[in-house]
Amino acid sequence: MPRLPAQNQRMSGLHQVSERELSQAWLRRSAPAAEHIRAFLQSGAVFAWSDDRWIIAWGDAEKSAEPDPGRPSFFAPDFYLSDTAPWRTYPGCAAVSPDTLAQQFDGGETTRTWRAFDAAHFAGTFDKAQAAFAGGELRKAVPAVFETSAGPLDTDARQRALRALANLPSGLMPYGCWNDEGGILGASPELLFENDGIEIHAMAVAGTARADTAPEDMMEDPKEKGEHLVVLEDIAARLGQLGRVTRGATRLWRIGILSHLRTDLRVMPGRPAGFRELVDLLHPTPAVGTAPREGWREWMPRLDAEPRGRFAAPFGLMLPGGEARCLVAIRNVQWNREIARCGAGCGLVPASQLARETAELRLKLAATRGNLGL
Repeated sequence: MPRLPAQNQRMSGLHQVSERELSQAWLRRSAPAAEHIRAFLQSGAVFAWSDDRWIIAWGDAEKSAEPDPGRPSFFAPDFYLSDTAPWRTYPGCAAVSPDTLAQQFDGGETTRTWRAFDAAHFAGTFDKAQAAFAGGELRKAVPAVFETSAGPLDTDARQRALRALANLPSGLMPYGCWNDEGGILGASPELLFENDGIEIHAMAVAGTARADTAPEDMMEDPKEKGEHLVVLEDIAARLGQLGRVTRGATRLWRIGILSHLRTDLRVMPGRPAGFRELVDLLHPTPAVGTAPREGWREWMPRLDAEPRGRFAAPFGLMLPGGEARCLVAIRNVQWNREIARCGAGCGLVPASQLARETAELRLKLAATRGNLGL
């Protein structure tokens, strides 16, 4: 797709277009050439804008502190937002059908083996969190653990993973970026925000069980309900700074082998809200951080088994014209030249039980590896 200048909002210099039309121009699906697909596998990015439309990019990424107003820009910071140049733009970019894209990738079985997370260390983290709850310092905390595997996700592994991601059920949103040095690839069920220039949409996703759990058991479980309510009230309060918040009904949401409690929220802001403003307003929600939010930067390193990298960070895409979406980067694998890491987190509250939380972590890790064909 040709570069679309944004400053005067003219396409091909022929007629004036609205911001939404400018965004929609980049969402028209096309079929990239084979050479572009090869370049995409070597160095690229992907973001699922919808179930039937992925935005893919290829070539050497240009990093910057701000998005490019004339090209789709990928936002890929670390969890602590310490990257001073979190935006990435690429020489090539296109909207594609995931089914059509997957047909160009090889499948096959993986021989990769994974080393389990340190359950003893997690037990110590659990005790730290319970002490913080008892002392009134925290009401909720979400520590992260990681399984590890030797070696990076090479181009063959990326093909298998992308092919698997294209066949996931609705509700899981593939995303990622990579190059020769390393990368991240996953499929998140959690939208941090969507901004179409009129309304801002968000969701509270907290409370997890196996997909075969009876709906009434999940919906009436005091621990799961309490955990979800902490997240919901926090996000609603943050969005309330922009305008009147409308909440949907809390419902049981089955995705693959997992079920979650989910509540959708929306707000029509009284003024335009920028991408980074929304990130700073919402990240990290208590679904991946702490409640209360104050002190999360001090608490999370004390609770996590190892550095998060991009796990549970915001991962977003802004189109020319300003339409934007941002996911919570969970259910992913990160890698560098030496090692791959599969991460998961679990929400701890005073009513949590160690055995149950450990089982939830293992279930989430298995789901993530399955989603990626790993």
